[in-house]
Amino acid sequence: MTIFDVFSDGFPVMGASWRDASCLTEDPEIFFAGGGVSRKAKKICQSCPVRDQCLELGLLNDERFGIWGGLTRAERKALKRSPA
Repeated sequence: MTIFDVFSDGFPVMGASWRDASCLTEDPEIFFAGGGVSRKAKKICQSCPVRDQCLELGLLNDERFGIWGGLTRAERKALKRSPA
């Protein structure tokens, strides 16, 4: 299974396609492991053209596990708490 399989339901992405996601050729486990592997996942996310949409999806679904849009669960929680 690839990350694209997760998003094959057609979640809309403005200006880019999920097919352009940097993670498509990576092992999905990289994005759901901790420690040093999380750093590798976050590095992959840095230049991803759908990073913002991925982060939005993670926030909207209150994802508890994994790296979404380059952020860990703790970082996403902090982002939600911070004033806009």
